[in-house]
This record gives sequence, structure tokens and C-alpha cells, in this order.
Amino acid sequence: MQRIRNTILWKLDIRVAATAVALVAMLLVGTYVYASSTSNFQQTINAGTLAIDIVDGTTYASIASPSVVMGARTFSFACQTSTGTFGSASQSIYVSNPDAADNGWTASLAGSATTAVWDSVGTDYDFNDPTTSGCADGADTDTLAGQMTVNPAAGTLTVGQCNTCVTSNITLGSSTGYNEGTTNSVTVLTAAALSNDIGDWKLTGVPISQTVPEEQPPASDYDVSMVLSVVAS
Repeated sequence: MQRIRNTILWKLDIRVAATAVALVAMLLVGTYVYASSTSNFQQTINAGTLAIDIVDGTTYASIASPSVVMGARTFSFACQTSTGTFGSASQSIYVSNPDAADNGWTASLAGSATTAVWDSVGTDYDFNDPTTSGCADGADTDTLAGQMTVNPAAGTLTVGQCNTCVTSNITLGSSTGYNEGTTNSVTVLTAAALSNDIGDWKLTGVPISQTVPEEQPPASDYDVSMVLSVVAS
């Protein structure tokens, strides 16, 4: 009877031990710690490039071949003036500052070269010669006269695509005539340090005037290339 009792107890001990081992195994599996189930995603957004362009004022698509058409004039024995408008709804002057110029910037307009002229198959004339108020002296037929004047102050500055930007601390330039060697570029816009560090703006309606020398030969293909630029302060 004692032997039977001992055998039963021995079997019970084995079962208890086995149960204990199984329980420990279950606990170990249940409390297994992984390195991490959360992945940390990272990203960098870099500042863009300060830029100026001629764009469609609605879609902001760059205009491939922007142009300004000056008013036609009829041949005259006297000096005369032609006018035009730089910047329109379909060809807006566009400045974009994607956190690239935190101390402000300056936009300007200049000829493709100081020696550039209103070129034609006929006789060329100048855009930056203020001699005799930009009009040729009848006694000096060798002089390429003619002067262009840009009046940014009469233009209209508005915010572009930015939802939180303002035009505060951005100043339109004053009316200025080109003078080769003295005034080779005209300031169109000046943004102070307090202007938006991130923003974009459109400028339209800038009056352009050009003196046409006396007795300038008739032609329909006079043209001169002008270049916009913007630099950080």
C-alpha cells in the first residue's frame, strides 16, 4: 500500500513539474521583448532657390518667349516716343523666394548687354543713350540715339500662390532711364529684411517708354533683348 502511495506521489510530482515547465515556457514566450515595432520616419525639406521669371498669372507656367510690344510709330523728321507695358495677367513678372533670401532681395531689369540696340535690317537705334534727351542731333548722324525709361512705381504688386504672404516691406522702384556706363540696370523691386522669407509675388502694369530718334528708317522688326535678374541682399 505504501509502495502504491509513493508511486502515485511520484507521478503527481512529475506532472506538477511538467506543468511548471510548460507554464514557465508560456510565460517566457508571452513576455518576449522585440527590439521595436515602431519605425521612425525622417525627412528634410531644403530651402529652394531665389528666382525671377515671366509666368502666366493664373497657372504660373513659365512663358517660353515673353515679349513686350511697343506702340507703333510713323516715320517722322522729329524725335518721338513709343510706349508699352511690361507685365500683364498673361505675362506677369514673378519673384519666388522659397526661404532662400532671409535678408531681402533686389530685382532689376537690364539690357542683354550694354552695347545692345534696337536691332533691325534698317538702321539700329539705342536704348541707353540719353544724349539730347535720347533724340538724335540732326548734325550728328553717326550717333545712335534713343533712351528707354522704366517706371516700376506705376506697376501693381500682388501676392502670388502663397496663402499667408503680404506685400509689406517690398518697394517698387522709381522711374529710371538707361544710360550706358552709368545706369545699366533699373531696379524693379526691393524687398527689405522684414519682407516674407518665404513667399512669391507678381508685378504687372509697369510702363515702358522709348524715345525714337528723328528720321529713324521704317521697319517692322526692331527688337532688343532685356533681362530680369534677382539677387539676395
